[in-house]
Amino acid sequence: MTTTAIRDDRAAMMTTLTQKLLNIFVSPGDVFEEVVVSPPRAVCWLVPMLFVCLTGIISLRVMPASEWGAAQVRQLAESDTSASSDIGKPVRHDSAVAILTVAASAIAGTLWSTSVLWLIGRVFLKTRFSFFKTLEVVALTAMILGLGTIVTVLLGLATGDASIRPALSLFARQVYAGARLHAALDAVNVFHLWTATVLAIGLSKLARVSFSGSAFWVFGYWVALRVAMICLA
Repeated sequence: MTTTAIRDDRAAMMTTLTQKLLNIFVSPGDVFEEVVVSPPRAVCWLVPMLFVCLTGIISLRVMPASEWGAAQVRQLAESDTSASSDIGKPVRHDSAVAILTVAASAIAGTLWSTSVLWLIGRVFLKTRFSFFKTLEVVALTAMILGLGTIVTVLLGLATGDASIRPALSLFARQVYAGARLHAALDAVNVFHLWTATVLAIGLSKLARVSFSGSAFWVFGYWVALRVAMICLA
């Protein structure tokens, strides 16, 4: 088969951006495999990043002002591997500062996660792959965090508690727990675990290593970050 024929076959197999955004929830391995073999596309990281920003900003408007607090700003600005110095500071519910904090944290989180994944590949897995391909993988994975934000807001509206999370802490609401224990339960968030798993799949595709090899480093970082956050609680 000629090079031209192979290129045509690959082009025929390429999915649209909409298909990628939906398939990331059900078959991330296929999405990342396509990202690896296709030319870099800025739209593949711009659109998911804007989606995460938009879900955070919309949730600022949806949640009742009386229910809004620093804990909710932290949740909306949270990504798998980022933390902003502005997160947790009291801000007005309807202020431009709150909106900018959410948007800036989502963007910074995506770039930070990309840097971490790229460095894991180069330093620990001894492989080289494109930073912009890594950015596509991380940004597409962030769709899960956007969905997590929507679910978190719906839980807050349903319960009237803006601090509630889709995490183990959800099952201990009626039980008194110290700050560190509550932070530990909050850390076991369904969407954050899901995100870490998909990032490990993405790293395995980028580095061409086994899932277990990439998951060791991704989850090792995830656990270390959560332990640090719990200790600071």
